[in-house]
Amino acid sequence: MKKYTLIFYFIVFTLCGQEKEIDKDYVKSKLLNFKVRNNKIEGEGKKMIAKMIKESQFIVFGENHNSKQTSILTKALIPLLAKSSYTEFVAEIGPNSAIKLDELSKNEAETVDKLREFNTKYKKVELGENADPIPFFAGIEDAEFLSAIKKHKMKIHGIDQEYYYSVLFFLDELLAEAKNKTNYPEIITLKEKAETKIYNYFKARKENKIKNALGEVIKDNDVLTFFNQFDKTDKKAIKIINDLKLSWDIYIRWRNDSHVDRISYMRNNLSTILEKNRTSKIFIKTGSFHASKIISNGAYDIGNFTEELAIKNKTISSSINSWRAYVKNGDSIDNNLKKYKKYYGRLSLFTQFAKKNEWCIINLKEIREDLKLGKIKLPTNGDFHALKKVIEGYDYQLILPIDESITHNFIKKTNK
Repeated sequence: MKKYTLIFYFIVFTLCGQEKEIDKDYVKSKLLNFKVRNNKIEGEGKKMIAKMIKESQFIVFGENHNSKQTSILTKALIPLLAKSSYTEFVAEIGPNSAIKLDELSKNEAETVDKLREFNTKYKKVELGENADPIPFFAGIEDAEFLSAIKKHKMKIHGIDQEYYYSVLFFLDELLAEAKNKTNYPEIITLKEKAETKIYNYFKARKENKIKNALGEVIKDNDVLTFFNQFDKTDKKAIKIINDLKLSWDIYIRWRNDSHVDRISYMRNNLSTILEKNRTSKIFIKTGSFHASKIISNGAYDIGNFTEELAIKNKTISSSINSWRAYVKNGDSIDNNLKKYKKYYGRLSLFTQFAKKNEWCIINLKEIREDLKLGKIKLPTNGDFHALKKVIEGYDYQLILPIDESITHNFIKKTNK
């Protein structure tokens, strides 16, 4: 017995001694490049993407918000996802906002125009650059991938809180639910009063006259009086109202640990989607932090939840992280790797492969497995922590080519 024990320890010692520190050549062996042309993914990287799509039940695409390149890639991914039986698309928006997007994209050929009309009506430019009615669908490229989703008959879901400025369009959604009420003319007046109050609170916040606009909205008599025109028989209206109040509470308490409540809400909503069919294949497009499989911003986020579900289902959940290395800024191009050196400085082992004209995809999953098997080891300097966080948090790392903001899909006008 002692003989075999000594042999075992000799083998372990020998293997550990053979560990090679991860280096440029090793990382290069785990990456591929690709381009997106005419709504198609081209190049060697397509093989890695195709394999991921085929083998996964869940894909959590951790994006940089308002990225044109990300939306272009998403549109190119939709046909591949549909071919592999993905039926559900989940976005970082509220459930009621997703219903509105479904309505606006009913005719796929009209999706860009319908969203332009919607954004033009409800986007309040004077309240801020991000004062969109539905976040992350303010661009032409966003409308185009939404059209592709409808073309391939994928269902649209939202799992997040309703967006800060969404109430300005939900007031009209609520009014539409009241059209058959006997006091409809009075309800119109109540809606207008509530709208004016809410808009003024948002404006006062923009002008730094108040800090907590939603804290005022949630207790305003005119707002509550309008909401009180609906009862339990008005199921759609009551759901919108309850979801708005829940969302406002999360926004109001953001300095007091409401983030974990938001993430739990997202997890619960995703669980509800799966209640009808636990084997559904789901593509989730969300912020990069939400895609992490390990604790992120103090919460076990969506990437962690889908990993748990995949283990239970004996399937695979794939989490993708993404970085914007180069971003257009007017006539110049910003190098984010230098601009945000504090973040990217420890990640040069990966970021050195950024290209201006091609996407880069790195297979973190294989790197993670090689680390477990002792084939390689991480650096012993401070880079260890940043690299370990990425490798353990995600299965694939995308590095975008030169990027820019989405092309705004609204007609600029003066509001109020």
